[in-house]
Amino acid sequence: MRPFLIAILTFTLLSSSAQTGKKKIFKQTDYMNGNLYSKVFDTIKVSDERLDVYFLKRHFYSPYYLPEKFIDKQYKNQKVSIWHDPTKKKDYRHNWENTYTYDSLSRVTNFTYSGCLICSNFPYNYTVTYNYNGQVEKISNSTNMKETFKFYYNSNGDIVRFEKFSSDKLETRIALVN
Repeated sequence: MRPFLIAILTFTLLSSSAQTGKKKIFKQTDYMNGNLYSKVFDTIKVSDERLDVYFLKRHFYSPYYLPEKFIDKQYKNQKVSIWHDPTKKKDYRHNWENTYTYDSLSRVTNFTYSGCLICSNFPYNYTVTYNYNGQVEKISNSTNMKETFKFYYNSNGDIVRFEKFSSDKLETRIALVN
């Protein structure tokens, strides 16, 4: 009887602690050729997770391509090249390259991917613009479809609205409802 009570008590405590996260509601609006296409409301459970660019990538898969981090103190006013397989020849047909350009504040201002036609990954070249608080304000892709991502923040530094444009036409808007 005692092991049974301990098991039930443990399960109850674990279940109740897992439900303490806050829930945030997002409204995703999709457009096709500038016209309303669909609206979706999505409830996402967050604990102390910041609503930043990586949050959008994890939960909404947009923007899909991002650097691992936007600030790296070891790089200042530098351009860093990372090859997929550094032991192989530096050849864009069989090996591919990521390049990161950093500003004087060690922030990524441009990140590129050379592409891998064998694995059907096309190249990209994104430029990053920051607002006066040092937050990512806009990410623009000058290659392929001319994608632009815009981010709007509240006073706490959380993203409250996100917009994705393709060829200067609004494609997706995601807004925090609560």
